Amino acid sequence: MIKLYLFFMLETFLNYLKNEKRYSINTVIAYESDLIQFRDFLLVYYDLGSLYDGVESLHLRSWTVHLIEANNSARTVNRKLTSLKAFYRFLLLRKTIQHNPASSLKGPRVSKKLPHFVSENEMVRLFDEVVFDDEFENERNRLIIELLYATGVRLSELIHIKRSDILIYEASIKVIGKRNKERIVPIYKSLLESLSAYLKKHQPSIDADGYLFLTKKGAKLYPRLVYRIVNTYLSATTTSEKRSPHVVRHTFATHLLNNGAELNTIKELLGHASLSATQVYTHNSIEKLKKIYQQAHPRA
Repeated sequence: MIKLYLFFMLETFLNYLKNEKRYSINTVIAYESDLIQFRDFLLVYYDLGSLYDGVESLHLRSWTVHLIEANNSARTVNRKLTSLKAFYRFLLLRKTIQHNPASSLKGPRVSKKLPHFVSENEMVRLFDEVVFDDEFENERNRLIIELLYATGVRLSELIHIKRSDILIYEASIKVIGKRNKERIVPIYKSLLESLSAYLKKHQPSIDADGYLFLTKKGAKLYPRLVYRIVNTYLSATTTSEKRSPHVVRHTFATHLLNNGAELNTIKELLGHASLSATQVYTHNSIEKLKKIYQQAHPRA
């Protein structure tokens, strides 16, 4: 009976994440995996058959230590703890438990990694010096990279952009972000003209679903293809080891910040839920200022 109720509560929680919080399928699967892993830990080390009956904060701290000793990265440990925190908050809200054992739980400190980005000169060379002929794939590839750099959209957002999302008269583009949140991102005139010409020229090859970018066979783009396109063209102008669509997103944000854009504006353009996610780009700008200072100040 207890096992059935535990299964029911777990399924209820996962449905809550999927239907109410609108988390992606992959995120829901990750939460489920983390909770099952913790349940197995409780059973093996504490002979507890429930995720909440008899569970105290010491059990969660013990699991944290167990994960660290198993050589999981700090980022992985914190992600797993996030799953537990969300689960116990859910149980507390439903009054299944009276006390949240994860309320004071803290994970290991994660060392901040500065986002990789491509320099402004390297991006200029990419568009000015790299040859893109007028074949369909090359025209598409240039627009993919330019749209990534012009808007800072995520890879998943780029793939799902449709022709109807290009707002010609508003000189902007509609983007559907995480959890189906919609935002409008402006685009500059020359890119708008290139997009219009591309759509007009390749109208017959566009599929019924209306996606903006397609494979040469008329199918919807897939992530690996976009990675390959970005890596190929960035390799022509940058020596950076990181050459992915997300690096172009970082490049977009860093260049805007370096040229005077307000942090809150960049947050809105990137579709970040909070300003803290955007503040990481200020570190790149500070590092740039330090470098310039060291090179330019006579006493440095």
